[in-house]
Amino acid sequence: MRCLVIFYLLFVLSLFSQTLYFSPKGDLALTVYDPFVVMEVTNINEIGLFRIPESSCTLQVLSVQLSKPGDLRDLAGLIKIPSASESFIGLFKLDDLDIFVRKISIITPQVSTAGLQVIFTREQRVYIMTYYASEKEFFEHIVPALLTMTSIKTNSLKQRYVNNEYGYSIYLAEPFKIVKTTRGEIGSFLAVKEKRVGYIQITKEQPGRSVNLLEYAELVQQNSLENLAGYNLLASGVNLVEGFDFFWRLFQFDSKGSFYRCLQVYTNYGQFFYTLTYMAEADDFDQFIVPAVRTVFSFKPK
Repeated sequence: MRCLVIFYLLFVLSLFSQTLYFSPKGDLALTVYDPFVVMEVTNINEIGLFRIPESSCTLQVLSVQLSKPGDLRDLAGLIKIPSASESFIGLFKLDDLDIFVRKISIITPQVSTAGLQVIFTREQRVYIMTYYASEKEFFEHIVPALLTMTSIKTNSLKQRYVNNEYGYSIYLAEPFKIVKTTRGEIGSFLAVKEKRVGYIQITKEQPGRSVNLLEYAELVQQNSLENLAGYNLLASGVNLVEGFDFFWRLFQFDSKGSFYRCLQVYTNYGQFFYTLTYMAEADDFDQFIVPAVRTVFSFKPK
């Protein structure tokens, strides 16, 4: 029966141009998002390795057997990368799975490397997923890296939010909570943690003329984003997620002396276009980027 399920998943994902990856022992399954490709595992404790051709961007997955259960934060404290400085981002929940997230930085005379690490435990094993790239390329592929890292298959799906009024559903990853919408919004979600704040907004629009997804994204940039003070595009791309094309862009701007960073995502269904925006002050942006990516790319119109 298990084999039939696996073959079905492989068939479905092949239709969507994605790769379903199983670790050598079958204890971890991930969806690998373009442009990452699967590489051969060669190092001890390594159970997954994904790279982008002709790029410094790498996503590595390690797994180690635990002698006894332990607190996730304490375990993360024992896991060190030589010469790396670390900064704790937070503890989050993906369905029934607790995850620990931190940033890492490695600076040498030759190159400066930035990284993001996700750590979790399951059945007395600890799993360490690390995305790292040169500081120049870090943002360029952070979205497909996080899509891959948050595609962990869990035992439950408790956080699906269905909005019947506006006809959509979304996976609401903690700590984001539903808040009252304002004019023009069809969804509004807020995350607050230790005085840091992140906000997700959903809007819906029917353009006055027929356009495709890329054309719509270009119109938004020309008519709206480029009018923002200090607008700076950091990265953009397109990813197919569970049958829906999503165009995304990372950018920052300033307003009244404060700097903000945004992940804005567009998708369409029929004649309607949906925009999902995760926004936070620049210093707070990383605090919620993992649950934000998990949330906005789970959007499904009905």
